[in-house]
Amino acid sequence: MDLMDLKLENLLGYDPDTKSFRGNPPIGYYRQPLASEYPLDLGRGFNQFIPRNGNFPRAFSTIQHHVLHLREPRQLLNNTDFFLNRGTMLMFMGDRTFRKEMNFAACRFKGCIYVRSLWEDFDERPPFVPRISESYSYKARQYVFTRSPGEPPNLDAPVDQRKQIYGIFTAKLGDLRLLYSAEVSGVSNTEPLGDLDDPEVLKKCQLASLRLKFNTTDAMPLWLMQAYLGGIDHLAIAVKTESGCVCQPIEVVSSAMVIRKIQFNIHDRLKAMHNILQKISMRMGEEDDPTKELKFQLGRGSILFADQFESVQPPGHFDQQFIDLTNQLYSPM
Repeated sequence: MDLMDLKLENLLGYDPDTKSFRGNPPIGYYRQPLASEYPLDLGRGFNQFIPRNGNFPRAFSTIQHHVLHLREPRQLLNNTDFFLNRGTMLMFMGDRTFRKEMNFAACRFKGCIYVRSLWEDFDERPPFVPRISESYSYKARQYVFTRSPGEPPNLDAPVDQRKQIYGIFTAKLGDLRLLYSAEVSGVSNTEPLGDLDDPEVLKKCQLASLRLKFNTTDAMPLWLMQAYLGGIDHLAIAVKTESGCVCQPIEVVSSAMVIRKIQFNIHDRLKAMHNILQKISMRMGEEDDPTKELKFQLGRGSILFADQFESVQPPGHFDQQFIDLTNQLYSPM
């Protein structure tokens, strides 16, 4: 089983201060560091590092912003069976790298099923002081993704982990049409792209990703799944030392070629996700109410649903503006 018709529909920048999105975000362009730049010190400027501390977008905020700014939103909603984010999809595909809590909730609204991970309830999590190692991957991005092609990096700028760019993707998985969001690191384009709100410009985006590797046990399968779901073939891999330095040239590989080379079975992972989505759809029955959600737990090879739907305070996990627009789109003429 494969993802078919994978398409990047939008790119959105997240402003953590206003907790809102904007279109045409300042995307980063990949540059290969010069030989004279090594070693890359990933701990540089850590005293200015701004951690997320739970400052993430709400579970369905990306899709709501996207739909509210479409000219024909009903066409998209009519053709969507599920909305998720990439993190949830990875867990459905069997990833257990970062989380052991595998609890989710789903609701249906006008036919589309919205799935969120309960791990995303960050408001209940206390702030924490990050370790320097937790900033390395974000500092590494600063070395290789710059505001324009070939531009040298500004290594003195603070790294703000809260500010991210999110892509909105559509794809077909078997008989299901998916709409999902995923964080985007940057692009490998060597020429400026222009207005990212322009669908024709989006088609030209060559998404790229950077991963840090410490030893041979690092999460290559996870990286490959992330790249596959994000339509990313340009995968840069940097080997870091224990002290947080990249001493040897960063290797750029084709994620598709690596999948073939190591014979990683992405198809079975996608099939497992498809089976889970089918079970969710069947269990949802005819329920179609954004203020009622069904919680479920995912274990190894099994899914356990709650006995009944749980009511949430209206408008649930959506914005009232989105609820009103969707109801209007589907109101009888």
